[in-house]
Amino acid sequence: MPTRPKTVLIYTMHNDWHAVLAEAALKARGHRVLRYFSSDFSERAEIEFHHGRREGDLYLHTINGCFALSEFDVVWNRRMTQPQLPPGIDRRDQAYVAQQLRFGDASLRSLLRDAFWINPFAAARSADHKPLQLRHAQRNGLRIPETLVSNRPQAIRRFIAEHGAVIHKPLVGAAWNEEGRTLSTYTASVSDTDLPEDPMVRAAPGIFQARVPKQYEVRAQFFGASCFAIKIDGSRVDYGDMDWRLRQNGAMVDGSVVLPDAVYDACLRQLESLGLVAGAFDFIVTPDDEWVYLEVNEAGQFIFVEAWCPELPLFDALCGFIESADPRFRYRPGADRLRLDALLASVEPAAVCAADKARRDDADELPAAAAEASAAAA
Repeated sequence: MPTRPKTVLIYTMHNDWHAVLAEAALKARGHRVLRYFSSDFSERAEIEFHHGRREGDLYLHTINGCFALSEFDVVWNRRMTQPQLPPGIDRRDQAYVAQQLRFGDASLRSLLRDAFWINPFAAARSADHKPLQLRHAQRNGLRIPETLVSNRPQAIRRFIAEHGAVIHKPLVGAAWNEEGRTLSTYTASVSDTDLPEDPMVRAAPGIFQARVPKQYEVRAQFFGASCFAIKIDGSRVDYGDMDWRLRQNGAMVDGSVVLPDAVYDACLRQLESLGLVAGAFDFIVTPDDEWVYLEVNEAGQFIFVEAWCPELPLFDALCGFIESADPRFRYRPGADRLRLDALLASVEPAAVCAADKARRDDADELPAAAAEASAAAA
């Protein structure tokens, strides 16, 4: 356990069960936690930054209380969202107000730089770019599929002709509503005849990769230097040979797996070169036992990893990682190990999320205690 309680800011979005469970676990271990929604700024969150005579008086006011920015030891950049334009703004002023909110939100992040970030904002946004990841991966000793990122029709058709079996991925995942259904992008097989006319190909660049034969796949969650990995057999579910996320369930999992030393070391180099301290890695392991890197998601989901493989103590490790504030954190289980099933028995994430919504809907103004706290510092 840490020598003193931590104050932790979890940047997240509504209905994020990872953040709800982490908040409950950290509070149970004696820490002060703020689950903060950027979308609450400015209706239900206010910034108050004093400079000059009162230099250093920096406050974030929320419906959960007033926090001095100097109090935050750790920031978990879990699911950051954009500030929301408040209602009643004249349309002529909306662009101006939106710009000020974006810069106010960015100012808040910049003033939290003394805290330990999981993951630093700029690095996390940069790591969202898969072409950059692939470039780093090769330099760091990870094998990658033959890949083309392009919107050039001639190059794409030539790549497909050269490799035969090719898959397509979007540069960034997307979801949209169509005829009452929510549709999402997944990995898909693509041939020359699947391509639209050249103007449409040019309109949307994508990732094209030579298809890699699979023995199985691996999801490996890193917190610092600690790794927790599961073996996934996608052939057990529909479409799993292409993208197991579409029909994912626990029947796909063959237990935990240990990364080969060379792969583990390369993953640490990949995190370091991308400026990350945590991430969820995806690999294909070929019939020849070669490990092929697909990507690292800096804010990947991991509830399912422990749910499907309870021997892997993901939430206990997350708490230890936050408490350590150490980018080279190595997990050591204690006698009082936190278990996901016990955490879920004590916390109902759906109920917490419903209570969040009710409280936001009922919050006409911030608590008086927030105003009193900053007034007392004047």
